[in-house]
Amino acid sequence: MSSPAEHVRLENEAAAAPEPAPAAEPVERRRRPIMGIVQILAVVAAVALAIAYSREAPTAAAPVLAAPPAPAAETPLVRVLVPERGPSQVSVRATGAVEVRSNVALAPQVGGQVVEVADSLRAGGSFNAGDVLFIIDPRDYELAVAQAEADLAAALSRLKLRQAEGDAARENYALLHGDAPVPDLVAKVPQIEQSLADVASAEARLARAELDLSRTAFALPFDGRITETSIFVGQTLNTGQSFGSAFPTEAIEVAVPISQDDLASLTPVAGRNAEVRVAGERFSAVIDRRSATLDERSRFARLFLTLDDGVELPPGTFVDVTLSGDDLTSTFVLPEASEQAGSSVWRVVDGQLSAYAPQVYARTSEGLIVEAFDVGEGIVLGSVPGAEEGLAVRTESFVAPGGFGG
Repeated sequence: MSSPAEHVRLENEAAAAPEPAPAAEPVERRRRPIMGIVQILAVVAAVALAIAYSREAPTAAAPVLAAPPAPAAETPLVRVLVPERGPSQVSVRATGAVEVRSNVALAPQVGGQVVEVADSLRAGGSFNAGDVLFIIDPRDYELAVAQAEADLAAALSRLKLRQAEGDAARENYALLHGDAPVPDLVAKVPQIEQSLADVASAEARLARAELDLSRTAFALPFDGRITETSIFVGQTLNTGQSFGSAFPTEAIEVAVPISQDDLASLTPVAGRNAEVRVAGERFSAVIDRRSATLDERSRFARLFLTLDDGVELPPGTFVDVTLSGDDLTSTFVLPEASEQAGSSVWRVVDGQLSAYAPQVYARTSEGLIVEAFDVGEGIVLGSVPGAEEGLAVRTESFVAPGGFGG
């Protein structure tokens, strides 16, 4: 067993002994931060060198490049047309629809039970003026006529009685008073006037009863077509009760929308001739009138055409229409390609452009009908880049198809 002194000596030797060295860190872990720092420093150095070089380096003068010589201006080449002068008729082609000016409600003027209906009183049926379309049971109205006749006979009888009494009273008065005037009360003048009024009233009641009886046979005063109807035998109708509709054949017309430019070329429009085409057939028509206002959306007016007598087209039919205008003696028909801004054209006069605004009579599918004028060397077709009054141009003749000239 060691002594206390020996134990103290061993502890001091252990404390004085050196500690073991820690293990070395991996090489890879130490290299990563060093490489990052090196890269950052390299970037900073490169930027600094660039800034320093840009400040110190003298600015080199940019080389001046001589502009290429401008090409000589080339005289533009234009196509020109020399139109043929000749007569033209202003005509406007349009589309329209057949309409009915007015429909008539079918309603009896007397009430009662329907006892007979004509075959023509069906949807799509046609009738002539005065044709009986249906009959209401007339017996009540026949009795009313008989009653009115009896009332009239009674009124006439009372009138005769009052007149006879008046004549007798005047004779008796003359016997007693000679030539003295007979008072009205003695001569029964008021009673006679009352009887005359009763007769007139009875005559009026009889005429009304006869009129009601005649109305039991329903007819219309025009030739027409039935649009719709719901009447049948045995049905009871009230006075004024509508059971269908019809329209007069004379109320059929063609409504044609037309632009304001076309309308101006046809003014005045009333009485002008027109041709209506539908399903390979052609019909003559006359412009009756134009609408009083323009359509709010299209700003078009409407023309209303009356068909010739005997022509019946179903309402709702779409038709093609040619409206005939004035006959003109000296005109040009120009293609639309000749029109420039402001409804003008370019003429070539002495090799230079010259603007002219001709009077335009109409715009048709063939072209513009204008008043004939001096075209110089021709009328330019299409647009000309940089066109202006007096611009020198070269021309190339255009041979137009159809009637535009050569």
